Amino acid sequence: METLLAAGTGVGLSSVAGVRAYLPLALVGLFARLGLFEIPAPFNLLDNWLVIGALLALALVESMLDKVPALDSILDIIQTPIRVVAGAILFSAALQAGLNVEAIPELAAGGGIAGMVAVLKAVLRPSANVASAGVSAPFLSTVEDIVAVVGGVIAVLVPLVSLLLVAFLLFFFYRIRKRRGRRYGGLRILGD
Repeated sequence: METLLAAGTGVGLSSVAGVRAYLPLALVGLFARLGLFEIPAPFNLLDNWLVIGALLALALVESMLDKVPALDSILDIIQTPIRVVAGAILFSAALQAGLNVEAIPELAAGGGIAGMVAVLKAVLRPSANVASAGVSAPFLSTVEDIVAVVGGVIAVLVPLVSLLLVAFLLFFFYRIRKRRGRRYGGLRILGD
């Protein structure tokens, strides 16, 4: 059961890292400082107040720049590798794997989860901005901020909820994709 809870925390935190790179790292550092989360040896510098403050400042800058329609796509391109690394660190830290050769599967899983979320965000966001002439960028960015904060807190405090949310989202995307395929029936050319 403990491994399942750690996996829930890892999946939740790395998913949030795909949306915002620095905020989940700051939350983990803060929770570790408060004694609510244990960080393995190489990542234990996250619970330093100076590092937490720097990560919160970077999270604020990331959030502010993301609200500018002309910059959000560029920011996604620049931030995606950082989000992947943050997801790898968070997943490995949640499973207490650390940073060594034995931790490669955990690092790869966390980076993969964060990368998928980051790429999905980068792909879906520009079409929303084009459809709304950029008006939706600040709104979507604010929703992403809320999701990052709430998702990070839930991932640490109630990890099974993170697993249920991810399972629901996967099911939801599967149903949308299946429904989209049925919409045009046999006329495949109309679905493209």
